[in-house]
Amino acid sequence: MTFSPLETRLIEARRLRDMAWAIVRTDLQTLRLGLAERPLKQRVRDSVVAGAVDTTEDAIDLALESPTVLGLTLAGVIGWLFRKRLGAIGHAGWTWVAGRFAHRIRPGIKEPSS
Repeated sequence: MTFSPLETRLIEARRLRDMAWAIVRTDLQTLRLGLAERPLKQRVRDSVVAGAVDTTEDAIDLALESPTVLGLTLAGVIGWLFRKRLGAIGHAGWTWVAGRFAHRIRPGIKEPSS
């Protein structure tokens, strides 16, 4: 039996479609078997733990290579955590200095008595 070119293309397209569906079914079966062995929750947990371990190892290596970077990073974090308290201390200190030396900066202001 002879087919027209259009029918030949249609038969070929159906054959390719069926082959693609077979591949998809095989992949889904493989995925189901893999999830049966190790559930998705366990896979995610393992991935997160592995990432945390890698990050920790990198941080330790960096700290051992350059203690200055570690010190500056810790100082920055501590400074940020106590920024309000440090700001208040700085403001109090600046107010004291400004009051103590105001007579030198602006003539006419009396020197504070000690």
